[in-house]
Amino acid sequence: MDTPSYELTLAERDNYLVQIEAQIEAKRNLLLGKRKFLENTLKENQFLEGVKNDYHKYYDYIAKQKMDELRAMGILKQYTDDLIMSTQLTEQGIKQTKQDQQDIMNEMTKIKKALDEIVDPKSGQHM
Repeated sequence: MDTPSYELTLAERDNYLVQIEAQIEAKRNLLLGKRKFLENTLKENQFLEGVKNDYHKYYDYIAKQKMDELRAMGILKQYTDDLIMSTQLTEQGIKQTKQDQQDIMNEMTKIKKALDEIVDPKSGQHM
């Protein structure tokens, strides 16, 4: 059994080589395009990484501020408790101190809610 002969004419062979060269060029262009895309993506990712790091610094700063506010309000509340317990206030002074204490508690509730929103963004709005 003879194997078929696949001899190409000179024109067919030239045409075949042109097609192969075109495919090689197309693949080269595709790879260059992918390389450019990857380079751009890398630049964008580095930029986004910087944005993420800045956001984390801001987040930590805001959370610390809220914690500091909460501690300060706790100190004020303790002070008003001590004033009421010392009974050195007049009746009007006690009423005012109790009102101040209620204002402090309300402010502490607001600060705690804001801190919870910062720490757990799923709980509501976040800064």
